[in-house]
Amino acid sequence: MTKRVKNETRPNTADLLDLNEYDLFIVSFSGGKDSLAMVLDLLERGVDKAKIQLWHQRIDGETDERLMDWNVTEAYCETVARHLGIRLLYQWKDQGFEGEMLREDAMTKGAYFETQDGEIKYAAPSARGKKATRRKFPQVSADLSVRWCSSYLKIDVCTRAINNDPALKGKKLCVLTGERREESANRARYAEVESHKSNTKSRTVHQWRSVIDWSEQQVWDIIKRWSINPHPAYHLGFGRVSCMACIFGDKNQWATIRALDPTRFEKIASYETEFDCTIKRKTSIVEEADKGAVYEQIESETRQATLAMSTQYPAFMVTVKDWELPAGAFRSCGGPN
Repeated sequence: MTKRVKNETRPNTADLLDLNEYDLFIVSFSGGKDSLAMVLDLLERGVDKAKIQLWHQRIDGETDERLMDWNVTEAYCETVARHLGIRLLYQWKDQGFEGEMLREDAMTKGAYFETQDGEIKYAAPSARGKKATRRKFPQVSADLSVRWCSSYLKIDVCTRAINNDPALKGKKLCVLTGERREESANRARYAEVESHKSNTKSRTVHQWRSVIDWSEQQVWDIIKRWSINPHPAYHLGFGRVSCMACIFGDKNQWATIRALDPTRFEKIASYETEFDCTIKRKTSIVEEADKGAVYEQIESETRQATLAMSTQYPAFMVTVKDWELPAGAFRSCGGPN
């Protein structure tokens, strides 16, 4: 069971409007349990699904090759969205995770996003930016300046999409993100409602962490009520679904990644050697994996293992009649600070 932390709520910096006043609810949708719970909660609150959109940030960019994310995540998100009858839109950093990681004496790239009109538009980077060099993985830290994956590949990309779509000008938007207080001491101090970075005089944008006070049990309960089949990674024993190769992963997770996708594992390990800087600083992912144990579910749940490494997720699997908690429920395998 996830350990609860002391609730040290930061005061809200904005007041949530009556839900009927918002023109659009933008759910930051990773395919993980918390983002799924937010969507289902909106529906249970009676929000018109025509006013809800699922926004998925492609971590690896627009490419068929995956370095960090699960192969199946986009297909899973699309299948869930179709099942619920809710629109799914994509955003991604130009050249994705790998391009940003390999940045050397260069400006950060801009972002692509799907507009409300269904077009793909490019948002250029800020002219005020500076050339910089990364050549290292995001570091395990609560500081988003060094744990840059979240800030550059998710938060900034979403903000650019809102700022650069003319159709959203003058609207009242509610952006939902799935942080929960019991996940970490740092997240326990988050505000439930605050002004979003894209909020302007001509556009009201609130960020609502709608499940911030939920327990993990509550999250699984709502998913069970809707009989939604969780992302295959949960069935394989992973406690979180963000990236497959999440920097917060523990030794057992790295051992399992090596067993599931040795080519990907070796590429990440090679980058650690090339950069002379490991993800965890004190140990390499090879050393972590050597100390860990492979989740037994990759042998017992062969269908889910195949799905996880596939780019297809069949519609008939999106719901299950006899819903059961997946193996990864309540399992700690590293997580955000």
